[in-house]
Amino acid sequence: MSMLEVLIVDDIPSQVDSFAATIPKDELGIGRIHTAYSGQEALELYREHNIHIVITDIRMPEMSGIELIRHIREMGRKVKIVVISGYADFEYAQSIVPYNTSGYLMKPVNPDQMRETLAKLAEEIQCETRRQQEQHRDAYAFRENLPALQGELLNRLLYGNGIPGGELERKLFLLNLPFSPQQQVGLFIVRLEGKLQEYERLDQQLIEYAVTNMAEELFRDAYHLWFCRDHNEYLVCLVTAKERTGADGRALHDAMDAKAAALKKKAESLLSGNISIVLAENWSYFPEGVPGLYRSVIDGMKVIEEKRQGVFMRIAGNLDQVRIGTLTSLYRPPLLIHLLDTGNWGQAEEKLNDIFAELKSVNYPPEHANEAYFAIANAYQYMAHKRGKLLSEIGASSFGLMPAAPSIKQLEKWAFTILGCLRAHSADKAVKPASLVDKVHKFIEENMNDNLSLQTIAAHIGLHPAYLSRAYRAETGNNLSDYIQRYRMELASYLLRSSNKKIYEIAQLIGYQAVPHFIKLFKAFTNMTPQEFRDRAGVS
Repeated sequence: MSMLEVLIVDDIPSQVDSFAATIPKDELGIGRIHTAYSGQEALELYREHNIHIVITDIRMPEMSGIELIRHIREMGRKVKIVVISGYADFEYAQSIVPYNTSGYLMKPVNPDQMRETLAKLAEEIQCETRRQQEQHRDAYAFRENLPALQGELLNRLLYGNGIPGGELERKLFLLNLPFSPQQQVGLFIVRLEGKLQEYERLDQQLIEYAVTNMAEELFRDAYHLWFCRDHNEYLVCLVTAKERTGADGRALHDAMDAKAAALKKKAESLLSGNISIVLAENWSYFPEGVPGLYRSVIDGMKVIEEKRQGVFMRIAGNLDQVRIGTLTSLYRPPLLIHLLDTGNWGQAEEKLNDIFAELKSVNYPPEHANEAYFAIANAYQYMAHKRGKLLSEIGASSFGLMPAAPSIKQLEKWAFTILGCLRAHSADKAVKPASLVDKVHKFIEENMNDNLSLQTIAAHIGLHPAYLSRAYRAETGNNLSDYIQRYRMELASYLLRSSNKKIYEIAQLIGYQAVPHFIKLFKAFTNMTPQEFRDRAGVS
């Protein structure tokens, strides 16, 4: 902190000089002491210097200490003021209180009392200075992070993560966002393409910053814009008209189209690369209509193949027909990871066919493709790591892990390519053991509610139980009994999530007549009771 400056004011020069001589400057961190012998002289010094503490006599000719303090306070600067008065003037000195003084000293002034008063004020000034610096740092940090905070809030709204009305209005105010409930909003997204997608993340952020600045410049006369970067790595922009004058909605939409087209042309020219812009056909009410607008545009993006670049289009669609649900085929046992782990390549391929058939048969939002991707990637990574490799080392390097939010077409190509690479990297096995595993799994799936055991499976296949156990373990690396229990628990999880069957009915279906025993095993497998699992899955 810089050194303090003190101003001493009294119409008796000897007293001023005496006060100045008794102040321990170094001890108190005081760099300079100014002296004045009248109120007018004091005001001139105060205007010229950065005074931190003023010590003034209360009774002076021409301009009293009270008048001096009033003039100082009218200037608006923060300063500590100490009043000096004689004993007879004590009550008179109390009238200084409205001018926010910091202390009183009685004449004759005791040097120790003067030092204590100044030390206390110096500490207060240091604390206030630190608080002010912290506030400046906080304000700077807030300004620096404001775009990220605005983007995070918009992402919550895009994905329908409910925000109570009062909290949303408070956040909109704090983040300086001129949007309000029941306001009509439109939406468009920008996709960087070609070489603009190939930059490092920091450079991409600079490009996105340039695009948002261009958009603000083009739209600012008539529209408010609110940008974010979504999970698909698109720039999403929410739009609302600045004037709520009941203007023709079609005219507003047409004007928005024209400005978006101008943005595409300007961005491509200045950035020397392609971008696609896709606009929602409809406008909707803020905030409840935002997720539907977003889903309609993202669904539209799915029809644009990666090879098609520089697209400008408006997406029309019924916002109420988007289905949100669970991907049934993804979680129906046996899971993909277990089919791969047991070398059941044929069933693994059938599993992928079922997953993609379901994804294509229903107009699922893009999050479902992400959900499928993460589940499939998890299974593939497990198999690669089990062989001491990274997934990027399995097959062509371009078919390792994918970027976030792949299209269904991208995802399907990737999934079957990696499956083929994993299969090719697997050690060749004799036909008989592989066929044996298929027979075992098929029998388990078809006889889940019977007395399923190593003995019953061996009797069905026609092998000794000990030989069957060794052969299964040699082929899959797993114990048969472990596979049976895992399959039962996965089937129970699937039924709890996707059906309304009673818990005792599910227990019987998977081969447990004693419900308490089933509950105990299920809790050991999932760390939840069946009812807790069902409650968290949201099944009534």
